[in-house]
This record gives sequence, C-alpha cells and structure tokens, in this order.
Amino acid sequence: MALPFERLCSSMVVPSRKLDRSKAQNYLKKAGELYLDMLEARRSGRFNSTVISAVHCGISSSDAYTVYVGTVRSSSKDHGDAVRLLSSMGTEAAKMSEHLRSLLEVKNAAEYQDRLFTANDADVAVKHAERLYKWVAETMSDK
Repeated sequence: MALPFERLCSSMVVPSRKLDRSKAQNYLKKAGELYLDMLEARRSGRFNSTVISAVHCGISSSDAYTVYVGTVRSSSKDHGDAVRLLSSMGTEAAKMSEHLRSLLEVKNAAEYQDRLFTANDADVAVKHAERLYKWVAETMSDK
C-alpha cells in the first residue's frame, strides 16, 4: 500500500498518495466503464444517472492521468485538490483540468441534493467527461 505524501502544486500542497505507474490502467478501466454507463444512461433518458456517471468518469480519468504521468493521485477529501494536481502536470493537463472542475461543480447536487437534472445538464456533463476521458485514454495509449 502506498504511503501518503504531499505534492506541491501551484504554491500549495495537495495531499497525495504515491502509486506505481501500472495502477493507472486500473483507473482508466474504471473511467471507461463509467463512460459507457454514462452514455447508456443518456440514451435511456436517465439524466441524473448520466450526470453522476459523468462526474465519476471524470474523477477516474484524472486519477488515471496523474498516476500515469506523476505516479501520484490526490488523497484529499477536497476534490478541488484533484483539479489542482491534474493542472500541475503540464500545459495540456491544466487545460483539461477545467473539464474536471466543471464536473465537480455539479457533484454535490447530483449525489446529495433534491435537484433533478435535465437533458441539457446531462449533455453538458457528457461533453466534459467525454473530452477528459478520451484525452486521457489517447495520451496513455500514445506512450
């Protein structure tokens, strides 16, 4: 089991866990399954499930990338730290971290509040999750 450590990200410390690079494939597999769940939920008109699956697809995609590139993943309870960690891993990762940020903005409402999501909400979540997931999958297959 990896021991916790902290990574300096943009002048702040992000609680992180060091992991073997091979574990990145596990996170990518989870992201891929969530991606397929998200698409199926959207096709079936299950907008709340679509958004929740999109959020978790984004989180697993980010974890896959940070483990693949930096052999580290955020261990913070604050998901904003996962955004900061991803954004610290290069210019392109910083751009892609905005998709994760957008997904995390709806996480609490999707999982815990009484708000119901619409087709438009689902489409926006799918767009962000798909862009992040496909970028991570492509990046990991290129190297």
